[in-house]
Amino acid sequence: MKPENLKSPADLLPARDSEREKNIQKLYELMPDLGDKAILAIYFRFWEQLLIEEIAKILGLSWKETDQLIEESIKELRQGFLANQLSTQLMAA
Repeated sequence: MKPENLKSPADLLPARDSEREKNIQKLYELMPDLGDKAILAIYFRFWEQLLIEEIAKILGLSWKETDQLIEESIKELRQGFLANQLSTQLMAA
């Protein structure tokens, strides 16, 4: 975007996506249900972008155990999102 097209610095900000914000809020609601090691594994993998090997060392688990923990946690979060979508659809009906 060229400077002459800018009306204000706020024009540089990305558009707000209410659906994305709802999903992030739901994620924060679902995370405590996972358990401490699972929360840490998800945090390190997706927020800090650590390798599974690095996460395994931090958590004191094997690579395989850490990979399984992350996969199971993702499945739980996905189920939580799906359950939330289903209940929202049923309430709207």
